[in-house]
Amino acid sequence: MKTYIGNLILMCCLLCSCHQPTNNPHLYDKGVSQELAALRKQEIKELKYKLYFAIPEQKSVPVNGEITIEFNLDMPQEIILDFREESEKIKSVSVNGQTSHYDFRNEHIILPKNNIIKGKNDITIQFIAGNQSLNRNDEFLYTLLVPDRARTLFPCFEQPNLKATFTLQLDVPTEWKAVSNTYITKEEIKSTGKTVTFAPTEPLSTYLFSFVAGKLEQKEYTEGDRKISAYYRETDPDKVAQLDTIFKQVAASLNWLEEYTDVPYPFAKYDFIILPGFQYGGMEHTGATLYNDTQMFLSNNPTPDEELRRTQLIAHETAHMWFGDLVTMNWFDDVWTKEVFANYFAALITEPLFPQINHQLNWMKTYTAASLSEDRTPGTTAIRQPLDNLQNAGLIYGQIIYNKAPVMMVKLVELMGKEAFREGIQEYLKTYAYANATWDDLIQILDSKTEQDLSAFSDAWVNQKGMPVINFERSGNQLTIRQQDPYQRGLNWPQKFNITLCGERDTTIEANLTNSQYHLTLPFTPTHILPNTDGRGYGLLVPDSNSLHWLLEHWQEIENETTRQAVLIMMHENYQAKNIPDTAWINALLNGIHREKNPLTASTLTNYLSAPLQEISQEERDKVENELYALSHSHPIPSCRIQLLRLLIAEATSPALLQHLYTLWETQNSRQLNERDYTALAYELSLRMSGQGKRILEIQRQRINNPDRLRQFDFISRAMTADTLKLDSLFQSLLQAENRRIEPWAATTLSYLNHSARKDYAVKYIRPALKELVEVQRTGDIFFPRNWVGALLRNHSSEAAYREVETFLSTHPDYPPLLKNKILQAAYPLYRKYADKEKMN
Repeated sequence: MKTYIGNLILMCCLLCSCHQPTNNPHLYDKGVSQELAALRKQEIKELKYKLYFAIPEQKSVPVNGEITIEFNLDMPQEIILDFREESEKIKSVSVNGQTSHYDFRNEHIILPKNNIIKGKNDITIQFIAGNQSLNRNDEFLYTLLVPDRARTLFPCFEQPNLKATFTLQLDVPTEWKAVSNTYITKEEIKSTGKTVTFAPTEPLSTYLFSFVAGKLEQKEYTEGDRKISAYYRETDPDKVAQLDTIFKQVAASLNWLEEYTDVPYPFAKYDFIILPGFQYGGMEHTGATLYNDTQMFLSNNPTPDEELRRTQLIAHETAHMWFGDLVTMNWFDDVWTKEVFANYFAALITEPLFPQINHQLNWMKTYTAASLSEDRTPGTTAIRQPLDNLQNAGLIYGQIIYNKAPVMMVKLVELMGKEAFREGIQEYLKTYAYANATWDDLIQILDSKTEQDLSAFSDAWVNQKGMPVINFERSGNQLTIRQQDPYQRGLNWPQKFNITLCGERDTTIEANLTNSQYHLTLPFTPTHILPNTDGRGYGLLVPDSNSLHWLLEHWQEIENETTRQAVLIMMHENYQAKNIPDTAWINALLNGIHREKNPLTASTLTNYLSAPLQEISQEERDKVENELYALSHSHPIPSCRIQLLRLLIAEATSPALLQHLYTLWETQNSRQLNERDYTALAYELSLRMSGQGKRILEIQRQRINNPDRLRQFDFISRAMTADTLKLDSLFQSLLQAENRRIEPWAATTLSYLNHSARKDYAVKYIRPALKELVEVQRTGDIFFPRNWVGALLRNHSSEAAYREVETFLSTHPDYPPLLKNKILQAAYPLYRKYADKEKMN
């Protein structure tokens, strides 16, 4: 009956519609096609949105909304608006004061040309707001509209290059606070709640519009003429006290960027909201930046990694105010242009705040290693990827645009010089302020500041996928460096890095790779050669066999900590390429971790231990686990002790060690661990010590006081049951979009459903979860598809799991390429283990 009535209504709308036919059918495609965006960019001028939402206290009650869209046209046109909701949610449409007929199809509201006039037009639509991007919780909600989710909330022109001013009014419960991009201009208490009105914004893309409302605490910070407010729900006073540090780092980021860019902070205010269960680390809404609570509120004993990550996150989101918000990409194929600057400048902003840190080492750990982890997989992509429709924009995000792009940017700055680059950046920001620009627009400006050929450099590093394989071949005093393209395109990646010749005297020389071969006559015959000792090189660097053998035995003896980190990453890539056996690799890691004095390198070592632990025999593994447990009590670096314990919490399998961990959980006598650690330990123990699982979970639940963290525990702990019928039911529930609204919780639950302790049973979940991936992408946010497949596959190591992935892909030959890449990235350990290299390439 519903279907019949819906079709009847649609037919009536079609009959009433007077829009003109078009020769371009892509204009009416689902999503927002590139053709539609280009057409509207030519037509729509002086765009303004006036928005109203009535937000009830109960999250089950719909949110009513109204929008007035004002714009100018040079001539009457058919108008195509975007609204990805059911037609029943459109309550009324009027154009220029008159009720209007419209056609609603393929996620578009289509208004006929005869209702539109030359000059100023206004469209008013009353609607029920979509829930997908409202992120409604029991006591708060927040919008998250990147990259194309504004159209799931309200009708709009959803494309980044139609910037508009937004004026917002909210009706909210009396005790709630409301935050948006600009200041509150009026707040009226009414019998049913209160009305909050905000000032108009500066020109913004739709994905940057945002508001948050709910039961929130507020704290203010003032520095000179700058005032910043923080909103949060944290109840632990020790964590709330960290706001003082957070405020100072926000202010330091703003000051640094103003000085570097010669552009004052370009928006009305800088407030931020710290939220439980937030999908990302942060999101750069002007005046209402959102942050994840676990990234911002650290434990009483944070590791250097955690402190650096928080500072870099703050600097990253703050840099977006200039790069992304002030100057925005024209289309989401260039979304990486905002992320590259956010991460590149985040590293520079962080340096003076942590003078004791080796920042070249931290750069390699943060950006180079993360980029290589994706670039080595068969699902790798170019930095700049084609995008025909905005509905696929979220799939462009990943390690390549966040981490390889900054690696590229360092090389570009090295090529043209720091001062010339800075001049170009300042010109870029001033030329395109409050507007849009492409990567080609930026390259044109930078090209004018240097004699170097930036276009050729850009083609190799930006437009092509993959990374080079760089082999070092020695014959007497002759060294040949061969750069190979793993995809046989004949591509060369121009780059420079240092090489250290070891022997009678250590000598460092710079290699400048400009083509496929680089020949060097050595000043003496070295005993071994260390490639990339400054960490600037990028790719799979393969030393000669003699040097690789020396590194496996002696790498930990290298005194220079930058070189030590660089060769550690290089050896890890060789391990991933199967140039190093599992046992040799784990021994090299153990030798290193005993001696390591730098906490960041020790952290890298701990992370690298996980993969080979899965591959060695159980007898060897028991010995390694016991050795690591002893080190978790005796290592001289406090953060290393914490990270080793966390590694063992996730990986321990030996009965004796599990008993030690159980005692640790029961007594809670380790000051190194925080509540999240003990909760993770409770989950792991309940799975591996199933006879005591119920009791462990009951006790852990009683230890949690914060209501948001208690809701999280109740959601995730369902995956700890030994009842397979309940496991299957829980898995089936995650295939329904409404049950994965809080995406970090859903991904964690899926990961525990596929835990290594039950991986043989959980193989049957692989294909149904992969089948759901299209819906996960359609209904989820930008990082969720990759997080979904990562949670699904990361604990699987069997050939049966590999066959499930292969069978799925072979039976879906036309699977969307961007989604297929996400699967291949997550399944890399399975492909590495079971697929031959020819198939991977």
